[in-house]
Amino acid sequence: MIPKSILMMGALISAPLSADGVTWFDSNSPLTQTHKHLLNGDLNAMFSSLVEVWQLEDNITLKPHLNDLLLQSLEVDCGKSLDDKTLPDWLKGIVVKRTEIQSPGRDAFRATVEVQTQREITDISLMRWVDKSISSDNTLDIVRENNESGMVTYSKRYNINNKLPMGLYRIDVVTKDNESWSSWLVLGDPQADMTVRWSSKDHWEVEKHALLNTNCPLPKLNTALYDYVDGTYNQVWSGNYESDYPTSLPIDQIESGRYVLAVSMIHRRWQGKIMVEQAQIISKTYDVSVEE
Repeated sequence: MIPKSILMMGALISAPLSADGVTWFDSNSPLTQTHKHLLNGDLNAMFSSLVEVWQLEDNITLKPHLNDLLLQSLEVDCGKSLDDKTLPDWLKGIVVKRTEIQSPGRDAFRATVEVQTQREITDISLMRWVDKSISSDNTLDIVRENNESGMVTYSKRYNINNKLPMGLYRIDVVTKDNESWSSWLVLGDPQADMTVRWSSKDHWEVEKHALLNTNCPLPKLNTALYDYVDGTYNQVWSGNYESDYPTSLPIDQIESGRYVLAVSMIHRRWQGKIMVEQAQIISKTYDVSVEE
């Protein structure tokens, strides 16, 4: 087992000595504090300093290094220790998703904030520092309800023009009773360690681009078939895998017909109590015939 301090040292070894001629190591700057806290294993303090760096710095050349620091911090427990801020009693879970959807001739992007609660929610927002709306094309919906527990999942979905870039964001959740909760969110580079692509008309391929963080959940492969009826897509089959990823559908389990096939690869990490997901989805029209 490699000592944690040695792993943390990697971030310092790879650190740039200067950015635009301004050194970071000879001052008590937030960036210096970020390095110190990371090296000492104080991830909560490191995250607070990292937020301050994003608030103060507007240096494009520094952003890749800030991303490296974030990735290095995930090597301990996949981000669970980054933020010790607890959720209020009325907020049971929160998930932030970045999604890229690749279909023939068109790519689409969206960002989603999902909240689990027993309260009525009037607004959920995701803003980029400083007070920048990520998209005016957004909707707030109830996507799941549990009548027994009274738990409701609200989803605020933003349709955006490009991948949601790395940087500092703010999440705000407001209830009908005017109770509110907010948190800073630091997002890293949207490059994924594993992706999927079509290898033929009825097969896909999983490609690995980097070593996986063993402290994080394995990337999850989801497959789903949708039937298009009366202007609505209805899911008729699905499969979820965290290992031994398939590269085709089990045709013997599916009735013949024309469907839309969606294959997604999902990476997951935490920022304290917040789950952060990154999903890539490839989709296409898919025909299942009796002969198959």
